[in-house]
Amino acid sequence: MKALMIAWKDLKFLLRSRTMLAFSIAMPIISMLMMGYIFPQNGGEMKGKIGFYSQDLLFNVMTKSAPSTMVVVYRTKKDLINALAKGDISVGAVIPKNFTTAFAMGKASLDVIPNPANPQAGVVLAQMIPAMMENAKRNAPKKVKVNLTNVDGSAFNYYDFMAPGIMAMIAIMSVSNGLAASITRERELGTMDGLMVTPINRGNIVVGKILAQTVRGVVQALIVLGVSILLFGVTIEGSVWTTILLLILGTFSFIGIGIIITSSVKEQETAQVIMTTITFPMLFFSGVFFPIEQMPKFIQYVAYVFPLTYAADALRKVMTLGVGFSYVKLDVMVLLAFAIVSSVVATLSFQKLIQD
Repeated sequence: MKALMIAWKDLKFLLRSRTMLAFSIAMPIISMLMMGYIFPQNGGEMKGKIGFYSQDLLFNVMTKSAPSTMVVVYRTKKDLINALAKGDISVGAVIPKNFTTAFAMGKASLDVIPNPANPQAGVVLAQMIPAMMENAKRNAPKKVKVNLTNVDGSAFNYYDFMAPGIMAMIAIMSVSNGLAASITRERELGTMDGLMVTPINRGNIVVGKILAQTVRGVVQALIVLGVSILLFGVTIEGSVWTTILLLILGTFSFIGIGIIITSSVKEQETAQVIMTTITFPMLFFSGVFFPIEQMPKFIQYVAYVFPLTYAADALRKVMTLGVGFSYVKLDVMVLLAFAIVSSVVATLSFQKLIQD
């Protein structure tokens, strides 16, 4: 009987906390709707362009004489990689020297680089390349081997697509959990009230929270990177320092939002429920697990509301394609805007939120 009384007491706490109750109900509803939109109900047409960089002079002549709206020819491999980074093509094919001779003998092979933003589409289009070539020359022996590769020529690894998104996800999840524990727990224990009556500037309190959670998020993301390299063969084609900078920026972009949310509620459990309700859809809509291009059009618009979308996109381009800063400047600018605006609002409203 006493156990039932204790259970009823805890349930009454949930019923009294209207915010927590509302988000607890909303969370499964959002999850069901989200899953229904992410996974397509009907089969769709796979669209995209194929880019070619050829070292075979005869192949170049043949492609010039037979132009196609689906095929784009690039003069250098760097141009091909840059086109992948810009999203101009879904897959890049590298034609080696003497390819046409090997093709005539039925021993041709070529390397194909899927676009890291949507590797599934790249793989599907890569499978179409042999058929395109075989139809172009019907009398030739029909045997073209396609090698799925990364930029450096190593074997294609789907973890290269997953790792950057998971790193950004872990960093942001760490921040959301850390802020919920840090701010609301201090409010429950009363230490926040003691901190607020000290002569410490409110901006310094917010900056301190930001620095602590940034370090926490980046360290956890780097651990994920180390595990990915050691166990799953993930490689970093671009600058390691640019990768770390993007991790810091991606983490920083979400902290201000987290401070505003967690400081506006009094219970740690409520803060965690709210943060989960926000971050869980963000994980699926931001292209961490599923390419954004394969989602319905209006869901793609929703995806670009979340900072995680830009962090994952920038990390993929740097880590898998090895492109420079200029190819991720839009992502960086958006992340900076998220970080600056949300941090300023958090600093200005922190004291009011804490006291409400």
